[in-house]
Amino acid sequence: MFVIGFALSWAFAGVTIQANALARDIDANRSAIAAEQARRSQLEASLAEKKGADYIIEKGKQLGWVWPWEALIAVQRDPSARDQTPQAERPSRLMRWIALFIGP
Repeated sequence: MFVIGFALSWAFAGVTIQANALARDIDANRSAIAAEQARRSQLEASLAEKKGADYIIEKGKQLGWVWPWEALIAVQRDPSARDQTPQAERPSRLMRWIALFIGP
């Protein structure tokens, strides 16, 4: 009887040790997930800031690409205004360059 009790207590201790180790792993993974989610939100905020015109202007000034008195002008294309002619029907690039400089 003593041996059976000892075996059961040993098995219970083993299961308890494994459960505690799993609980520690779960807590570590949850904290890692929370840290990565916080990092993701910081990166998304940084991306939103960097997409703004003010950031682009300031970065251009820092890199020396834009003088302090210059302004940024952005032109947004209308996607429906694009030429809808299929590629096969268009003249080649060479023909377009010739037409540009010499004429049609």
